[in-house]
Amino acid sequence: MNQAFFNPHVKNYLIPLIGGVLYASAFPFYEDITFILGGFLGMFLLLNNFGYTSYQAPSFKFEITSILCFSLGYYLFGHYWIAHTLQVFGDIPFPFNHLLGLFFSLVILPHFLVFSGLNWLTRRLSLNSNVFISGPTRRSLVYALGFTLLEYFIPQQFPAHLGHTWLPLAPYLGLAPVFGAPIFSFMSYWLILSSIQSIRSKKIDFFAITAFILFIILNVSLPLYKQKDGPQSLNVRMVQANIGNYLKLNSEAGRPQALSEVLNVFEQLSTQEFNKSEKGVELIIWPETAYPRLLSSSSMKGTTLFTPPLIMRTLQNQNAELFFGGYDQVPNRHHRGYFETEYNSAFFLNKSGNLKDVYHKRILIPFGESLPFGPFNEFLSQYLGNVSFFAKGKEYTSFETNSGHHFITAICYEILFSSFIRDYLNEQESHPEFLINLTNDSWYGDTSEPFQHLFLTKWRALEFNLPILRMTNTGISSVIYPDGSESERLYPFEKGVLDIVLKINTTSKTWFQHIGIWGTLLVTVMLLMLSYLIQGNQVKSEKNLP
Repeated sequence: MNQAFFNPHVKNYLIPLIGGVLYASAFPFYEDITFILGGFLGMFLLLNNFGYTSYQAPSFKFEITSILCFSLGYYLFGHYWIAHTLQVFGDIPFPFNHLLGLFFSLVILPHFLVFSGLNWLTRRLSLNSNVFISGPTRRSLVYALGFTLLEYFIPQQFPAHLGHTWLPLAPYLGLAPVFGAPIFSFMSYWLILSSIQSIRSKKIDFFAITAFILFIILNVSLPLYKQKDGPQSLNVRMVQANIGNYLKLNSEAGRPQALSEVLNVFEQLSTQEFNKSEKGVELIIWPETAYPRLLSSSSMKGTTLFTPPLIMRTLQNQNAELFFGGYDQVPNRHHRGYFETEYNSAFFLNKSGNLKDVYHKRILIPFGESLPFGPFNEFLSQYLGNVSFFAKGKEYTSFETNSGHHFITAICYEILFSSFIRDYLNEQESHPEFLINLTNDSWYGDTSEPFQHLFLTKWRALEFNLPILRMTNTGISSVIYPDGSESERLYPFEKGVLDIVLKINTTSKTWFQHIGIWGTLLVTVMLLMLSYLIQGNQVKSEKNLP
C-alpha cells in the first residue's frame, strides 16, 4: 500500500485532483467566500498534464485520466450539492445518491474531454506543426481560443467557466460589456499556457505578459459604472416565501392543508405595507413555480374567471401588477401520463387580474425537467416519476408594466447561458430596462449552490448592462446591478419581502450583445497576426547581424 501511494505515477493523478479542488475554490464554496487565484492555479495543474507542446506528449489515456481526476476534485469541493439534490429531488437514498453524484462528476466538464479528443487528433495528423501555429506564442494563442470556444459552445449542466472567476474584481472589469466572460477565459488560458511553455522551454513569453498587463490596465481604466438614478423609478416587492420541498410538493399534489398554507404565506407577505414610497408598490414578484396549482393561460386571456382568488385578493389589496412563476397547461396536448402536458412558466397579470402575457421556459434542466433521449423520452416518462417532463417553450416573450417599463425574464438556470440571454435580447424590438430571473434553489439545501448560482448570474448583468431582479423561493433574492454590485439581500431560508425602488435608466445594446463570441475570435486573430509580424521582424534583425 505504501509503495503504491508513493509511486511516482500517483502524483500525475493527485496533482490534477488538487487542481480540481483549487478550481472549485474560485467559486463560492462557503457563502460568498472565493479564492480568486484558485481558477488560475487549478487550471495550471490540469493543463500541465496536456500534450499541446513539443516538450511533452503524454498518451490520450493519461490526458483523459487527468481530466477525470480534475473533475472529481471539482465535484467534491464545488459540486458536492449534486448528491443532496439527487436525494431530495430524485428521492435517491444514501449512499446511492453519492455514488450517482460521483458518476455525474465524470461528465461535469465535457468541454475538456472534447478538447482532449481534438488534441489527440491534432497530434495524430501533425497539425500542430503547421507553420502558422508552430511557434510557442501562436500555439498558446490557438489552444487558448480552442478552450474558450469549447467552453462557450459545449452544453454543460452548470457552466462555471474560467473567465467567471474574475468576478470579485468588479467593477474593474470594463471589457465585460464588450467581449463578455469569454475574453477573460481566453486571456486566462493564454497566460496559463504561455507560463507552462516558458517553464518547459526556459524562455519567457514577453509578448503574452505584455498583452496580459495591457488587458488588466484596460479593465481597470474603464470600470463598470454603478447604475445612476434615472428620471423614472418602479416600486417593486420581491416575495421570498421560503417554502420547503415537503410543503411545496404536498401543495402541488393538491393536499388542502399544504395548499392553504402556501397560499396564505404568499398573500400575507405580498399585502404588507410598502414603506419605501408613498406611491405604494407597483409590481409584486413571486419566484419560480410559486403558485402550486395548474393554470391555463389560454383560458385566462381576456377574462378573470380563471384567475385564482388568492391572486385577485392580493392585486386588489395592493393595486399592483403581479409577476409570478407557475405551471401552465399545454392546450390541446394529449399524451400518456403527464409527458409534456405542462410548461414551467412565468405569468404577468395586471392590476385587475387579467393575464397580460406568459413566458414558457425554453432551456429545461436535464434529468430534472426533461431527458436528453429525444423520441425515447415519452416511453421513459411512464416509469420515471421523478422527472417533470415539461414541454419546451418557443417564444421570447417581452413584458411591459402599466407604467410603460419593458422587461424580459429567464427561469432558473436559463440565466447561466449568455448565448441564450443574448438571443433573447436580440429578438426584442426595444431594449428592455431590466430582467427578472425567477428561481427555486430549494432542492440544493444548505449548500454553496445558491451562492454559486448568484455568482454566475451576475455575469449577465455585466455583459448586457441590465439590472437583474433575482427572485427565489428560499434565497438568495436581490437586485444585481450592471457593475456587479447588489441591493440588500434575502438570504437562504429567510422568509420576508425585499422592497426596492428600482431606478430606471435608458439602456442600449452592449458590444457583447452585438458580436458575442466573435469579439474574442477577432482579438485572437489580431494577436496571431501581431505575433507573426514580430517574429518575422526578429528573424530579419538576426539575419542583419554581423
